[in-house]
Amino acid sequence: MSTKKLVFLNTDGSVQNTILGFDPSSYDLLGYSGQQTVIVDQLLPDNTVSYSASRNGETVTEDPSEVSTEVVTKSVIVNPLTEQLLSGKVYGEFVVNEQITQSTITPVIVNGYIDNTFVPVVGSIGVSGEIGIRALQMKGTLNDLAAQKACGIRLPAFTTSNSVSPYFLIEGWLYLEAEPSSNYDPIILTRSADGINNTTNDSFRLEYDSASDQIQFHYSDSSYASAGYQGIVNVSPAGVSTNQWNHFAVAWTSNGGSASVKTYWNGSSLYSASGLSGSLRNSTAPIMVGSGASGDYPLKGWIEDIHIRMGGVTLALAKYALLGSTAALPWEHEAPGDYTVYQMTTNGPLGSSLFPVRNLCRVVGTVVYHDNTNGVVGAGLVAREDSDVLGLTLFDGVCGGFSVSGGTAAYVFGAESGACMIVTGVQQLYGISAAQNIRKNAADHTNYFLFGITVMYGESGASGDFLNLLSTDWTANGLSFSFLPIQSNVNWLRNIYDNIVVGGYTGNTTIEDYYGTAYVFGPTHAKNLYQDVIAYHAEANTLKSRVVSDVTSAVDFDGLNSVLGYTTGIVLKLATVAKTAPILYISPKAKESGTSVPESRYLPKSQTPTLGEPIEPPAPIGP
Repeated sequence: MSTKKLVFLNTDGSVQNTILGFDPSSYDLLGYSGQQTVIVDQLLPDNTVSYSASRNGETVTEDPSEVSTEVVTKSVIVNPLTEQLLSGKVYGEFVVNEQITQSTITPVIVNGYIDNTFVPVVGSIGVSGEIGIRALQMKGTLNDLAAQKACGIRLPAFTTSNSVSPYFLIEGWLYLEAEPSSNYDPIILTRSADGINNTTNDSFRLEYDSASDQIQFHYSDSSYASAGYQGIVNVSPAGVSTNQWNHFAVAWTSNGGSASVKTYWNGSSLYSASGLSGSLRNSTAPIMVGSGASGDYPLKGWIEDIHIRMGGVTLALAKYALLGSTAALPWEHEAPGDYTVYQMTTNGPLGSSLFPVRNLCRVVGTVVYHDNTNGVVGAGLVAREDSDVLGLTLFDGVCGGFSVSGGTAAYVFGAESGACMIVTGVQQLYGISAAQNIRKNAADHTNYFLFGITVMYGESGASGDFLNLLSTDWTANGLSFSFLPIQSNVNWLRNIYDNIVVGGYTGNTTIEDYYGTAYVFGPTHAKNLYQDVIAYHAEANTLKSRVVSDVTSAVDFDGLNSVLGYTTGIVLKLATVAKTAPILYISPKAKESGTSVPESRYLPKSQTPTLGEPIEPPAPIGP
């Protein structure tokens, strides 16, 4: 089987020829008049891999209750894009083509009750959209007594200062089956010495206040020198609704020496406090979820999708507060974005205490093959996004994974299934040269996939993909335009362009957009449209050349796996289909989140990039 096969079709659809080893970069996208449509069929040789698996053998005659276990070697054929074979313990069931992620963060279960009775577990309750399918059940204490310690979750400490965090946001989902007992005020989230006793290390505490029957946010700003908290602001109305998911958010804004805090409940802004100074008080304390540092004042209820964000701009963070009953529910779990300090999705195996906590330091790949029973997963096109962590081995748990404050991260999670693997071994399937060739082929395929499936789109005001067309008065004909840039459509448009530039045609041309709406184009507008389409192709080819150059320049796997693939520009439209087309070579952020900007995860589906099938434009008007 060839390394790569390109099939050239005649305009009538018949096969013209097949060329092996053809370099797609030599194909002239500016060609016209008789140039054939190019269809790329990437065919790479499958790879047979073997691994050891255990199975039950024959029953031992002397003792029928004993069953022997034999180790056998199992051979399987995997997709050539399988770069690594992971082995370890699997919880749940991975599925083929889902994205898998390893983060630098492992949450630590703090158990102040000694036994495991109150350890939080992943369950399902009150499903609404994506929320509640896999949520974390916090179990409180036996008698809801303040003196009883139980379980919480500890995340590593981080730094806040006005120079790096002028904007700060906490948001997540809470489900209470009953109002908490009046015996104490359970902690939802805190950054303090122990969550209870007042110290100068107290930064904030989000809790249920039983006296007022409200969620409250206790805070201290950077100028507050006394022990304990400086102020309190309500987060929810009195009387928190039970047996439903409620979305909470607390936004801290610092502008120069002035700061304020604003709270949101189910998408509505309720309370605020101003006249504060600088950022939230810095603290060396870790983040505790569901209790204080020793399991104090544990929460009895369910939590989902807890996020802590820092930096960015006000609008980039504030939109997260506008979720809940008065705003659109998320239709997928959001991936950590550019402003994420922690994202705790709780999207782990049902019945377990395993759940992902992620930020921008992560490794992302695709499940190409899995044997859940024997703990083997084939990972394809793995890459890392880790501006702060260097020299790591992808999906490597052999040496404890990543060394980070608060634990290690030898855990790999499935984005769709919620399955978890605790990795104990990694097998690299290819040498550096073969791995480079696979990634270069994937870059070729990504470009052709872009041209064949994504629709160019733009709106008035020179936005989107038609900067030339929509910067002119053509907008009088409509507010938007779309075009599918497959080669046959580009060739057709080139003939129109040549008819104007070379043939001197000065009349109008009728051109349908992707959705079938016919528009009348004058010569100037038709030329602008063609120039936009050519620029679209040129941008993608430039990005591909950059990726191929970076891949070729890599001297070892550490450098090769640092190549993120396509990270910017028009090709990130492909992020929306990455889960069903794992061959696409795009950035880990886009591959995991399905968008180039995870912060827009909660946009309606109608606002995601358009995909489509080829359409044939009408015949042009003119000689």
